[in-house]
Amino acid sequence: MVNPSSAPPATIGKYRIERELGRGASGVVYLALDGFRGRRVAIKQTHAHLLQQPGQAERYRKLLHNEAALSGRLRHPHIVRLLDADEEAQPPYLVLEYVDGRPLSDFATPDTLLPVSQVLDIAFKCGNALEYAHREGLVHRDIKPANLLLARDGNVKLTDFGAALSLRSEATQLAGLVGSPSYMSPEQVREQDLTHHSDMFSLGVVLYELLTGRRPFDGDSDFATLYRIGHEEPTAPGLLRASLPAEVDAFVLRALAKAPQERFAQWEDWANALIAISRSLPRQKSQDTETERFTRLRALPFFAGFHDVALWELMRLGHWRRVPRGTALMSEGAVGDSFCILIEGQVGIHRQNWQLCTLDAGVTFGEMTFLRPESPVRTATAVAETEVLVLKVRNPALRGASEALQSCFDKAFIKLLVGRLVATNEQVAEWDLVAAPPIHS
Repeated sequence: MVNPSSAPPATIGKYRIERELGRGASGVVYLALDGFRGRRVAIKQTHAHLLQQPGQAERYRKLLHNEAALSGRLRHPHIVRLLDADEEAQPPYLVLEYVDGRPLSDFATPDTLLPVSQVLDIAFKCGNALEYAHREGLVHRDIKPANLLLARDGNVKLTDFGAALSLRSEATQLAGLVGSPSYMSPEQVREQDLTHHSDMFSLGVVLYELLTGRRPFDGDSDFATLYRIGHEEPTAPGLLRASLPAEVDAFVLRALAKAPQERFAQWEDWANALIAISRSLPRQKSQDTETERFTRLRALPFFAGFHDVALWELMRLGHWRRVPRGTALMSEGAVGDSFCILIEGQVGIHRQNWQLCTLDAGVTFGEMTFLRPESPVRTATAVAETEVLVLKVRNPALRGASEALQSCFDKAFIKLLVGRLVATNEQVAEWDLVAAPPIHS
Protein backbone atom coordinates (compact mmCIF):
# COMPACT_ATOMS: atom_id res chain seq x y z
CA MET A 1 0.00 0.00 0.00
CA VAL A 2 1.03 3.64 -0.53
CA ASN A 3 2.07 5.49 2.58
CA PRO A 4 0.20 8.84 2.51
CA SER A 5 2.85 10.45 4.68
CA SER A 6 5.77 9.44 2.45
CA ALA A 7 7.81 12.32 1.07
CA PRO A 8 7.17 13.23 -2.57
CA PRO A 9 9.92 12.53 -5.11
CA ALA A 10 12.36 15.34 -5.87
CA THR A 11 11.64 15.14 -9.58
CA ILE A 12 9.35 13.39 -12.04
CA GLY A 13 10.83 13.42 -15.52
CA LYS A 14 12.09 16.93 -16.19
CA TYR A 15 9.77 18.47 -13.58
CA ARG A 16 10.86 19.52 -10.09
CA ILE A 17 8.30 18.50 -7.47
CA GLU A 18 7.32 21.15 -4.92
CA ARG A 19 4.60 19.46 -2.89
CA GLU A 20 1.66 17.07 -2.97
CA LEU A 21 -1.69 18.56 -3.95
CA GLY A 22 -3.89 15.55 -3.31
CA ARG A 23 -4.35 11.86 -3.86
CA GLY A 24 -7.09 9.44 -4.74
CA ALA A 25 -7.63 5.75 -5.32
CA SER A 26 -5.78 5.69 -8.64
CA GLY A 27 -2.99 8.20 -8.18
CA VAL A 28 -1.44 11.24 -6.58
CA VAL A 29 -1.23 14.82 -7.86
CA TYR A 30 1.84 16.97 -7.27
CA LEU A 31 2.56 20.64 -7.76
CA ALA A 32 5.69 20.87 -9.89
CA LEU A 33 7.84 23.41 -11.67
CA ASP A 34 8.51 23.26 -15.38
CA GLY A 35 11.93 24.91 -15.31
CA PHE A 36 12.19 25.23 -19.09
CA ARG A 37 8.99 27.27 -19.42
CA GLY A 38 9.12 28.80 -15.95
CA ARG A 39 5.60 27.78 -14.96
CA ARG A 40 3.93 25.64 -12.34
CA VAL A 41 2.12 22.51 -13.46
CA ALA A 42 0.14 19.71 -11.86
CA ILE A 43 1.53 16.17 -12.31
CA LYS A 44 -0.88 13.29 -11.98
CA GLN A 45 1.03 10.07 -11.34
CA THR A 46 -0.49 6.58 -11.12
CA HIS A 47 0.12 4.76 -7.81
CA ALA A 48 3.01 2.32 -8.29
CA HIS A 49 1.31 -0.46 -6.32
CA LEU A 50 -1.59 -0.52 -8.82
CA LEU A 51 0.80 -1.59 -11.58
CA GLN A 52 2.20 -4.68 -9.85
CA GLN A 53 -0.50 -7.11 -11.01
CA PRO A 54 -0.78 -7.42 -14.83
CA GLY A 55 -4.59 -7.33 -15.00
CA GLN A 56 -4.90 -4.34 -12.71
CA ALA A 57 -1.96 -2.60 -14.36
CA GLU A 58 -3.62 -2.85 -17.78
CA ARG A 59 -6.76 -1.14 -16.47
CA TYR A 60 -4.93 1.77 -14.85
CA ARG A 61 -2.62 2.27 -17.79
CA LYS A 62 -5.68 2.34 -20.01
CA LEU A 63 -7.23 4.99 -17.73
CA LEU A 64 -4.16 7.17 -18.08
CA HIS A 65 -3.91 6.57 -21.84
CA ASN A 66 -7.60 7.39 -22.23
CA GLU A 67 -7.17 10.69 -20.41
CA ALA A 68 -4.07 11.59 -22.41
CA ALA A 69 -5.68 10.73 -25.75
CA LEU A 70 -8.99 12.48 -25.10
CA SER A 71 -7.88 15.48 -23.02
CA GLY A 72 -5.08 16.27 -25.43
CA ARG A 73 -7.49 17.49 -28.10
CA LEU A 74 -9.67 19.62 -25.81
CA ARG A 75 -9.24 23.40 -25.72
CA HIS A 76 -11.82 25.13 -23.54
CA PRO A 77 -11.56 27.76 -20.78
CA HIS A 78 -13.45 25.51 -18.35
CA ILE A 79 -11.50 22.31 -19.01
CA VAL A 80 -8.07 21.65 -17.49
CA ARG A 81 -5.56 21.49 -20.32
CA LEU A 82 -3.19 18.55 -20.84
CA LEU A 83 0.37 19.79 -21.37
CA ASP A 84 2.49 16.65 -21.49
CA ALA A 85 2.41 12.91 -20.79
CA ASP A 86 4.76 9.97 -20.34
CA GLU A 87 2.87 6.70 -20.57
CA GLU A 88 6.07 4.62 -20.55
CA ALA A 89 7.44 6.01 -17.29
CA GLN A 90 7.46 3.85 -14.17
CA PRO A 91 4.92 4.83 -12.94
CA PRO A 92 3.30 6.75 -15.83
CA TYR A 93 2.14 10.34 -15.41
CA LEU A 94 0.30 13.25 -17.00
CA VAL A 95 1.30 16.92 -16.85
CA LEU A 96 -1.69 19.21 -16.54
CA GLU A 97 -2.45 22.92 -16.31
CA TYR A 98 -2.15 23.97 -12.66
CA VAL A 99 -5.31 25.51 -11.21
CA ASP A 100 -4.70 27.61 -8.11
CA GLY A 101 -7.86 26.78 -6.23
CA ARG A 102 -9.87 24.04 -4.56
CA PRO A 103 -12.09 21.15 -5.68
CA LEU A 104 -15.82 21.72 -5.37
CA SER A 105 -15.89 18.87 -2.85
CA ASP A 106 -14.60 21.49 -0.37
CA PHE A 107 -17.92 23.32 -0.75
CA ALA A 108 -20.28 20.36 -0.51
CA THR A 109 -21.07 20.25 3.23
CA PRO A 110 -23.80 22.26 4.99
CA ASP A 111 -21.26 24.59 6.64
CA THR A 112 -19.25 25.33 3.47
CA LEU A 113 -21.98 26.05 0.92
CA LEU A 114 -21.43 28.74 -1.70
CA PRO A 115 -24.00 31.47 -2.49
CA VAL A 116 -26.82 30.24 -4.72
CA SER A 117 -25.91 32.73 -7.46
CA GLN A 118 -22.34 31.37 -7.53
CA VAL A 119 -23.58 27.78 -7.75
CA LEU A 120 -25.73 28.76 -10.73
CA ASP A 121 -22.71 30.33 -12.38
CA ILE A 122 -20.75 27.13 -11.78
CA ALA A 123 -23.58 25.10 -13.29
CA PHE A 124 -23.61 27.34 -16.35
CA LYS A 125 -19.85 27.11 -16.91
CA CYS A 126 -19.75 23.34 -16.37
CA GLY A 127 -22.64 22.90 -18.78
CA ASN A 128 -20.77 25.00 -21.33
CA ALA A 129 -17.67 22.81 -20.92
CA LEU A 130 -19.68 19.59 -21.25
CA GLU A 131 -21.49 20.93 -24.31
CA TYR A 132 -18.07 21.46 -25.89
CA ALA A 133 -16.98 17.94 -24.88
CA HIS A 134 -20.21 16.56 -26.34
CA ARG A 135 -19.50 18.31 -29.66
CA GLU A 136 -16.13 16.55 -29.58
CA GLY A 137 -17.94 13.23 -29.21
CA LEU A 138 -17.20 12.67 -25.51
CA VAL A 139 -19.25 11.60 -22.49
CA HIS A 140 -17.21 12.31 -19.34
CA ARG A 141 -18.81 9.55 -17.19
CA ASP A 142 -17.22 10.73 -13.93
CA ILE A 143 -18.66 14.14 -13.12
CA LYS A 144 -18.30 14.76 -9.37
CA PRO A 145 -17.22 17.66 -7.12
CA ALA A 146 -13.66 16.32 -6.80
CA ASN A 147 -13.26 16.59 -10.59
CA LEU A 148 -14.39 20.23 -10.71
CA LEU A 149 -11.88 22.85 -9.59
CA LEU A 150 -12.85 26.31 -8.38
CA ALA A 151 -9.97 28.74 -8.96
CA ARG A 152 -9.27 31.68 -6.68
CA ASP A 153 -10.47 34.07 -9.40
CA GLY A 154 -13.86 32.30 -9.56
CA ASN A 155 -13.18 30.36 -12.75
CA VAL A 156 -14.22 26.68 -12.90
CA LYS A 157 -12.24 23.87 -14.53
CA LEU A 158 -13.38 20.35 -15.37
CA THR A 159 -10.71 17.67 -15.11
CA ASP A 160 -10.10 13.90 -15.25
CA PHE A 161 -11.22 12.44 -18.59
CA GLY A 162 -9.72 9.05 -17.71
CA ALA A 163 -13.13 7.37 -17.65
CA ALA A 164 -14.52 9.30 -20.63
CA LEU A 165 -16.36 7.51 -23.40
CA SER A 166 -15.58 8.55 -26.97
CA LEU A 167 -18.66 8.12 -29.13
CA ARG A 168 -16.59 8.44 -32.31
CA SER A 169 -13.68 6.13 -31.54
CA GLU A 170 -13.46 2.51 -32.62
CA ALA A 171 -10.65 1.84 -30.13
CA THR A 172 -11.26 -0.41 -27.12
CA GLN A 173 -12.34 1.68 -24.15
CA LEU A 174 -13.16 1.06 -20.51
CA ALA A 175 -16.29 -1.05 -20.29
CA GLY A 176 -18.58 -2.02 -17.44
CA LEU A 177 -19.71 0.11 -14.53
CA VAL A 178 -17.47 3.18 -14.89
CA GLY A 179 -17.67 6.24 -12.64
CA SER A 180 -18.36 7.13 -9.00
CA PRO A 181 -21.52 5.39 -7.65
CA SER A 182 -23.08 8.44 -5.96
CA TYR A 183 -23.02 10.44 -9.22
CA MET A 184 -23.97 7.81 -11.79
CA SER A 185 -27.01 8.25 -13.98
CA PRO A 186 -29.73 5.56 -14.08
CA GLU A 187 -28.58 4.55 -17.57
CA GLN A 188 -25.00 4.22 -16.28
CA VAL A 189 -26.20 1.94 -13.50
CA ARG A 190 -28.01 -0.24 -16.05
CA GLU A 191 -24.93 -0.21 -18.34
CA GLN A 192 -27.00 1.18 -21.22
CA ASP A 193 -25.77 3.35 -24.08
CA LEU A 194 -24.81 6.79 -22.83
CA THR A 195 -25.36 10.28 -24.25
CA HIS A 196 -24.82 13.80 -22.94
CA HIS A 197 -27.91 13.25 -20.77
CA SER A 198 -25.84 10.99 -18.52
CA ASP A 199 -23.35 13.78 -17.75
CA MET A 200 -26.31 16.12 -17.27
CA PHE A 201 -27.73 13.84 -14.56
CA SER A 202 -24.34 13.61 -12.83
CA LEU A 203 -23.93 17.38 -12.90
CA GLY A 204 -27.43 17.63 -11.43
CA VAL A 205 -26.24 15.48 -8.50
CA VAL A 206 -23.28 17.84 -8.05
CA LEU A 207 -25.59 20.88 -7.99
CA TYR A 208 -27.86 19.20 -5.46
CA GLU A 209 -24.85 18.60 -3.22
CA LEU A 210 -23.50 22.15 -3.64
CA LEU A 211 -26.91 23.61 -2.80
CA THR A 212 -27.82 21.38 0.15
CA GLY A 213 -24.64 19.77 1.47
CA ARG A 214 -26.15 16.33 0.87
CA ARG A 215 -26.15 13.84 -1.97
CA PRO A 216 -29.61 12.97 -3.25
CA PHE A 217 -29.28 9.18 -3.49
CA ASP A 218 -26.67 8.05 -0.95
CA GLY A 219 -27.46 4.76 0.79
CA ASP A 220 -25.72 2.59 3.38
CA SER A 221 -23.71 0.86 0.65
CA ASP A 222 -22.83 1.30 -3.01
CA PHE A 223 -25.50 -1.26 -3.89
CA ALA A 224 -28.14 0.71 -1.94
CA THR A 225 -27.03 3.94 -3.61
CA LEU A 226 -27.27 2.44 -7.10
CA TYR A 227 -30.72 1.06 -6.28
CA ARG A 228 -31.95 4.46 -5.13
CA ILE A 229 -30.58 6.13 -8.28
CA GLY A 230 -32.61 3.75 -10.41
CA HIS A 231 -35.82 3.61 -8.39
CA GLU A 232 -36.30 6.42 -5.87
CA GLU A 233 -37.08 10.11 -6.28
CA PRO A 234 -34.82 12.57 -4.45
CA THR A 235 -36.04 14.87 -1.71
CA ALA A 236 -36.66 18.34 -3.14
CA PRO A 237 -33.58 20.52 -2.46
CA GLY A 238 -35.83 23.30 -1.11
CA LEU A 239 -36.84 21.07 1.79
CA LEU A 240 -33.21 20.88 2.85
CA ARG A 241 -32.46 24.57 2.23
CA ALA A 242 -35.58 26.65 2.73
CA SER A 243 -34.14 29.77 1.11
CA LEU A 244 -33.82 28.11 -2.30
CA PRO A 245 -36.14 29.65 -4.93
CA ALA A 246 -38.77 27.31 -6.35
CA GLU A 247 -37.20 27.72 -9.81
CA VAL A 248 -33.93 26.25 -8.54
CA ASP A 249 -35.79 23.30 -7.05
CA ALA A 250 -37.52 22.63 -10.37
CA PHE A 251 -34.27 22.95 -12.33
CA VAL A 252 -32.36 20.44 -10.21
CA LEU A 253 -35.21 17.94 -10.12
CA ARG A 254 -35.55 18.09 -13.91
CA ALA A 255 -31.83 17.40 -14.28
CA LEU A 256 -32.31 14.36 -12.01
CA ALA A 257 -35.23 12.87 -13.95
CA LYS A 258 -34.89 9.09 -14.28
CA ALA A 259 -35.63 9.07 -18.01
CA PRO A 260 -33.04 10.90 -20.16
CA GLN A 261 -35.74 12.39 -22.40
CA GLU A 262 -37.32 14.09 -19.37
CA ARG A 263 -34.15 16.08 -18.65
CA PHE A 264 -33.13 19.13 -20.67
CA ALA A 265 -33.04 18.20 -24.35
CA GLN A 266 -29.68 19.89 -25.04
CA TRP A 267 -27.03 21.74 -23.05
CA GLU A 268 -28.35 24.93 -24.67
CA ASP A 269 -31.69 24.35 -22.92
CA TRP A 270 -29.80 23.78 -19.65
CA ALA A 271 -28.02 27.13 -20.12
CA ASN A 272 -31.19 29.04 -21.04
CA ALA A 273 -32.99 27.74 -17.96
CA LEU A 274 -30.09 28.82 -15.73
CA ILE A 275 -30.05 32.28 -17.30
CA ALA A 276 -33.77 32.72 -16.60
CA ILE A 277 -33.31 31.66 -12.96
CA SER A 278 -30.27 33.89 -12.52
CA ARG A 279 -32.17 36.91 -13.80
CA SER A 280 -35.05 36.27 -11.40
CA LEU A 281 -32.83 36.37 -8.32
CA PRO A 282 -32.87 39.71 -6.45
CA ARG A 283 -29.58 41.43 -7.15
CA GLN A 284 -28.19 44.90 -7.84
CA LYS A 285 -26.97 45.76 -11.35
CA SER A 286 -23.41 45.94 -10.07
CA GLN A 287 -23.67 42.29 -9.04
CA ASP A 288 -24.27 40.90 -12.52
CA THR A 289 -22.94 37.37 -12.76
CA GLU A 290 -20.58 36.06 -15.39
CA THR A 291 -23.48 33.97 -16.70
CA GLU A 292 -25.49 37.11 -17.45
CA ARG A 293 -22.48 38.88 -18.92
CA PHE A 294 -21.76 35.94 -21.21
CA THR A 295 -25.39 35.99 -22.30
CA ARG A 296 -25.29 39.73 -22.99
CA LEU A 297 -22.29 39.30 -25.27
CA ARG A 298 -23.74 36.26 -27.03
CA ALA A 299 -26.94 38.19 -27.83
CA LEU A 300 -25.13 41.08 -29.58
CA PRO A 301 -24.90 40.83 -33.41
CA PHE A 302 -21.27 42.00 -33.25
CA PHE A 303 -20.36 38.67 -31.61
CA ALA A 304 -22.31 36.42 -33.97
CA GLY A 305 -19.08 34.99 -35.40
CA PHE A 306 -17.40 34.44 -32.02
CA HIS A 307 -17.36 30.89 -30.63
CA ASP A 308 -18.00 30.35 -26.92
CA VAL A 309 -14.34 29.83 -26.06
CA ALA A 310 -13.47 33.22 -27.56
CA LEU A 311 -16.25 34.93 -25.61
CA TRP A 312 -15.07 33.47 -22.32
CA GLU A 313 -11.58 34.71 -23.09
CA LEU A 314 -12.91 38.17 -23.91
CA MET A 315 -14.80 38.32 -20.61
CA ARG A 316 -11.53 37.82 -18.73
CA LEU A 317 -9.75 40.25 -21.01
CA GLY A 318 -12.05 43.27 -20.78
CA HIS A 319 -13.20 45.60 -18.00
CA TRP A 320 -16.94 46.11 -17.49
CA ARG A 321 -17.93 49.68 -16.71
CA ARG A 322 -21.34 51.26 -16.06
CA VAL A 323 -21.37 55.06 -16.35
CA PRO A 324 -24.06 57.75 -15.98
CA ARG A 325 -25.49 59.93 -18.72
CA GLY A 326 -23.23 62.79 -19.81
CA THR A 327 -19.95 60.96 -19.13
CA ALA A 328 -17.23 61.49 -21.75
CA LEU A 329 -15.93 58.01 -22.53
CA MET A 330 -13.32 59.21 -25.05
CA SER A 331 -12.04 62.68 -25.96
CA GLU A 332 -11.02 64.03 -29.36
CA GLY A 333 -7.28 64.69 -29.58
CA ALA A 334 -6.40 62.43 -26.63
CA VAL A 335 -4.03 59.48 -27.02
CA GLY A 336 -5.86 56.20 -26.65
CA ASP A 337 -4.86 52.56 -26.23
CA SER A 338 -8.28 50.92 -25.91
CA PHE A 339 -11.70 50.56 -27.50
CA CYS A 340 -15.16 49.97 -26.06
CA ILE A 341 -18.02 47.63 -26.83
CA LEU A 342 -21.39 49.22 -26.12
CA ILE A 343 -23.48 46.67 -24.22
CA GLU A 344 -26.36 48.90 -23.06
CA GLY A 345 -27.54 52.43 -23.76
CA GLN A 346 -26.65 55.05 -26.36
CA VAL A 347 -23.43 56.96 -27.07
CA GLY A 348 -23.12 60.15 -29.10
CA ILE A 349 -20.07 60.63 -31.35
CA HIS A 350 -18.91 64.25 -31.73
CA ARG A 351 -16.18 65.91 -33.81
CA GLN A 352 -15.25 69.58 -33.57
CA ASN A 353 -18.43 70.25 -31.56
CA TRP A 354 -20.64 68.64 -34.24
CA GLN A 355 -22.57 65.47 -33.44
CA LEU A 356 -21.88 62.90 -36.15
CA CYS A 357 -24.16 60.09 -34.99
CA THR A 358 -25.68 58.18 -32.08
CA LEU A 359 -24.54 54.60 -31.46
CA ASP A 360 -26.87 51.94 -30.09
CA ALA A 361 -25.96 48.78 -28.16
CA GLY A 362 -24.03 46.12 -30.03
CA VAL A 363 -21.27 48.15 -31.69
CA THR A 364 -17.74 49.22 -30.88
CA PHE A 365 -16.19 52.67 -30.76
CA GLY A 366 -12.59 53.79 -30.47
CA GLU A 367 -11.38 50.74 -32.40
CA MET A 368 -9.30 52.80 -34.85
CA THR A 369 -6.47 53.06 -32.30
CA PHE A 370 -6.30 49.27 -32.42
CA LEU A 371 -6.59 49.00 -36.19
CA ARG A 372 -4.09 51.84 -36.73
CA PRO A 373 -1.59 51.62 -33.86
CA GLU A 374 0.68 54.10 -35.61
CA SER A 375 -2.07 56.76 -35.12
CA PRO A 376 -3.21 56.43 -31.48
CA VAL A 377 -4.81 59.90 -31.28
CA ARG A 378 -8.61 59.92 -30.90
CA THR A 379 -10.41 61.59 -33.84
CA ALA A 380 -13.75 62.06 -32.05
CA THR A 381 -15.37 62.41 -28.64
CA ALA A 382 -17.76 59.77 -27.29
CA VAL A 383 -20.37 60.90 -24.73
CA ALA A 384 -22.96 58.74 -22.96
CA GLU A 385 -26.42 59.98 -23.96
CA THR A 386 -28.03 57.60 -21.46
CA GLU A 387 -26.68 55.47 -18.65
CA VAL A 388 -24.48 52.98 -20.49
CA LEU A 389 -22.72 49.69 -19.88
CA VAL A 390 -19.52 49.20 -21.84
CA LEU A 391 -16.85 46.53 -22.03
CA LYS A 392 -13.49 48.28 -22.30
CA VAL A 393 -10.66 46.33 -23.94
CA ARG A 394 -7.09 47.59 -23.91
CA ASN A 395 -5.31 47.22 -27.25
CA PRO A 396 -2.20 45.54 -25.75
CA ALA A 397 -4.44 42.97 -24.04
CA LEU A 398 -6.15 42.02 -27.31
CA ARG A 399 -2.83 41.85 -29.14
CA GLY A 400 -1.62 39.43 -26.47
CA ALA A 401 -4.77 37.29 -26.65
CA SER A 402 -5.15 34.03 -28.55
CA GLU A 403 -4.98 34.08 -32.32
CA ALA A 404 -8.53 32.73 -32.39
CA LEU A 405 -9.90 35.72 -30.47
CA GLN A 406 -7.90 38.21 -32.54
CA SER A 407 -9.18 36.58 -35.74
CA CYS A 408 -12.77 36.89 -34.51
CA PHE A 409 -12.25 40.59 -33.81
CA ASP A 410 -10.57 41.18 -37.18
CA LYS A 411 -13.56 39.74 -39.02
CA ALA A 412 -16.07 41.60 -36.82
CA PHE A 413 -14.25 44.91 -37.25
CA ILE A 414 -14.14 44.51 -41.04
CA LYS A 415 -17.87 43.80 -41.13
CA LEU A 416 -18.58 46.77 -38.86
CA LEU A 417 -16.41 49.18 -40.85
CA VAL A 418 -17.90 48.07 -44.17
CA GLY A 419 -21.37 48.67 -42.76
CA ARG A 420 -20.39 52.16 -41.63
CA LEU A 421 -18.84 52.92 -45.04
CA VAL A 422 -22.00 51.84 -46.85
CA ALA A 423 -24.14 53.95 -44.52
CA THR A 424 -21.88 56.97 -45.07
CA ASN A 425 -22.03 56.57 -48.86
CA GLU A 426 -25.82 56.37 -48.74
CA GLN A 427 -25.96 59.51 -46.62
CA VAL A 428 -23.63 61.38 -49.00
CA ALA A 429 -25.79 60.30 -51.95
CA GLU A 430 -28.88 61.72 -50.22
CA TRP A 431 -27.09 65.01 -49.62
CA ASP A 432 -26.08 65.15 -53.32
CA LEU A 433 -29.70 64.66 -54.39
CA VAL A 434 -30.86 67.45 -52.09
CA ALA A 435 -28.08 69.81 -53.20
CA ALA A 436 -28.32 69.08 -56.94
CA PRO A 437 -29.81 71.95 -59.08
CA PRO A 438 -33.09 71.25 -60.86
CA ILE A 439 -32.91 70.01 -64.44
CA HIS A 440 -34.67 72.31 -66.96
CA SER A 441 -36.00 70.95 -70.18
